Amino acid sequence: MLENHARLILGDIYASWEQEDLPSALSYFTRDFSFAVHSTPDARSLIGVGQGREDFGGRLEVFTRKFHVEDFKLVHVARKGVWMQSRAQFRYRHRDSGMEVDGIMRHIWLFIGDEIAHFELFHDSRRMRAFYEMAAVE
Repeated sequence: MLENHARLILGDIYASWEQEDLPSALSYFTRDFSFAVHSTPDARSLIGVGQGREDFGGRLEVFTRKFHVEDFKLVHVARKGVWMQSRAQFRYRHRDSGMEVDGIMRHIWLFIGDEIAHFELFHDSRRMRAFYEMAAVE
């Protein structure tokens, strides 16, 4: 996969996520792709680790019922061997409390042709867990 082609696909996935258009975002993943949203033991991820579009889509739906994606922009893409790495600037708003959190997250992608066979997300899991807890209290 050429870096420019991957940038176009990732840009579309990010734009779809920003619009909360899950079917469009998920259309780029293989049916049985693997995923991992990394966290620390004391700040478990809401999404976690799993396999398949159906599983990932269901977890993302639960997330978007609680949080609105205010902003999600592609910041950087680079090829590292067979992997593509990217960074996204994000801002989420808790639907009930209105509290917002923003930051940068990193993604790792493995493409097979034009589809994604593996996806990983890295972010400040303690910060996100603190946001989830504070928003739930508000």
